[in-house]
Formats: sequence, C-alpha cells, structure tokens
Amino acid sequence: MNKLSQTVALLSLMAALASCGKVVGAFVPPQTVTNPAGLEGKTLTSDSALQPAAVKGSVSYSTRGETFADIAYPKDVPFDIRPHALEFQAGFSEATLAGTCLLTAPATAAVTLKSLKVEVSDASGKAMFSAAPGTVFTLTRQGATGTYAVSDTVASVKAGAADTDAFIRVLTQGGPNQASVTAEITADKDSLAGCTISFKVKNPKVILSDFS
Repeated sequence: MNKLSQTVALLSLMAALASCGKVVGAFVPPQTVTNPAGLEGKTLTSDSALQPAAVKGSVSYSTRGETFADIAYPKDVPFDIRPHALEFQAGFSEATLAGTCLLTAPATAAVTLKSLKVEVSDASGKAMFSAAPGTVFTLTRQGATGTYAVSDTVASVKAGAADTDAFIRVLTQGGPNQASVTAEITADKDSLAGCTISFKVKNPKVILSDFS
C-alpha cells in the first residue's frame, strides 16, 4: 500500500470511528449526577436586605475555597464519548427570614426565581451558564419565627453544547474545583422588604445527555 493509500485508509478509519462514537452515544441514556458539589442542605443567602419595588434581591452560595475533586470518567468508555447537554435541577426545603420585616412578615408569599447562574472553576479557568427559569416557589410560615416551608417546585436551567463542553473540561481536568450558584428573586409581598432571606437547597442534580 503506497503512502497516499495509507493516508486515505487512515482518514476513512478516523471518520468511521467518529461516526461510531455518534451512533453509540445516541444509545446512551441521560445520566444523573446527584448532589453536585455537595449542594444538598447548603443555603443560598442574600447579602443585603430585600428591596421594595416588587421586593427584589439576590441570593447565592459558594464553596468559598472548599474544593471538590475532578470527576473521573470510566477508562472503558468507548470512542471518547462525552455529554454535550447539561441540565441543573434543584428545589428548596426551607426559607428563613431575618431582619426588620419579621414583625409584619406574611403567613404566605410567592417567590419567583427570575434568573439562576451556575459557575464552576479550577486553576485552569472557569465555566458558567445562566437562564431565566421564572419558577415560582410558595412559602408558608412555620411555627418558628422567620421560618417558612417551601413548595415542592423544581427549578431547572439548561446549558447548550458549548457551555456543557466547557463545564466538562473544568470538572474533569485541571485539579480541584470550586462552584457557586447565584439567583435573582422577586416576592409578591411588600412586607418582606427589609429582611434578608436564605433558602436551603433540596435534591440538587445535574442531568447529562446528548452523548457522542
């Protein structure tokens, strides 16, 4: 076989393998990663009091220097198959108010998640994606002052192929990782203005799909 024939054969083999990866990847079902970055039970907290005008504010959580290890792919995954779509889901089990609004805080309130941003980083760089889910959580006051139960609503944001690929690179290469979640919220009760609010995360998960 001459050099040209060898080159053509090699290119054909590479194309066939790439095609195999797409075909095999199409049969890989979505994979769920539970409790990513140890988010279960962590709190997203506002760094300042909620403001009037539709009672708005932001809440956030960060690993704050507490790193977590890279994800190790199984060595026997064929054709270097990787996911190219990512969905982050989470709910809240409890909300806590603190501040000047406690004496007039309502028995119930509806809080809308106007935006949600998820970011991961390591020594080599960072990746993030955000969306405006518009998810509404109903808060119902419990016995303890300032403590509210939260409805079983689930917020969901999705990343496209480019953002998913960037996330996978950060989480599988470059060493220890950090993560943060930030949300912009509004509430339907003006009486919440003047308080800070914290949400305890429940059932966080990442769903990986579109393997190829």
